[in-house]
Amino acid sequence: MAAGGYTVVTSPTDFGAALTSLSAEIASADVPGNGGASALGAGASPDPAPMTTSETQERPQRPASTSSKPKRTSKPKPTTTTPRTTSSAPPTTRTTQRTRQLTVTPEVTTSESPEPRPTLTDRVVALVNDVRADHGCGAVTVDERIEQAASKHSTDMAQRDYFSHDTPEGVGFAERIENEGYARPGAENIAKGYRAAEDVMDGWMNSDGHRANILNCDLNTIGVGLDTNGWLWTQDFGY
Repeated sequence: MAAGGYTVVTSPTDFGAALTSLSAEIASADVPGNGGASALGAGASPDPAPMTTSETQERPQRPASTSSKPKRTSKPKPTTTTPRTTSSAPPTTRTTQRTRQLTVTPEVTTSESPEPRPTLTDRVVALVNDVRADHGCGAVTVDERIEQAASKHSTDMAQRDYFSHDTPEGVGFAERIENEGYARPGAENIAKGYRAAEDVMDGWMNSDGHRANILNCDLNTIGVGLDTNGWLWTQDFGY
């Protein structure tokens, strides 16, 4: 309501209407010609009153766009031009290389079986020839028939437990050698208990009869037998 030139707001709900009315009064008071006096009046002060204000900012509208989106133009595809080159293959030349053919014969190595280790009887034969050579006699050679007769006699003595030039049946060395097919028996030496060739040779050489058989230069064949069951030796010679 208006009282004495003021607009009095009696309640907060009338604030909007009063503000409008006050603006109109101020506008009429400032009209040129009235001396620019304020509608509030000089020396007057309004009664204070509680106020609440709210401010709302409207969202500005986006101006309509007048620019149109440019059309997308496709870029022209680049064209590649492959220069056409013509090249002819270089002429081929045939080179004939003269080679010398070599024939290489591989070296062939034959694996020989190792020589058998000399037996004790072989060692006795070697020792016999050594002492015969020392006394000017020729070497004796091994004859398989005489060797077979000597070996059988050593085994027979070991198995039947006797030690003699004659078997229990009375068969002597000459007959045994002839039974093996050798026609010219010469002599026989026997021994027992010796386990080395050197030892049995020493025993024979220290006996006159055995020594004489070994150094008989007329004898030219030999055969030695051994049976280690009792260490029985037989040494037979032939002409």
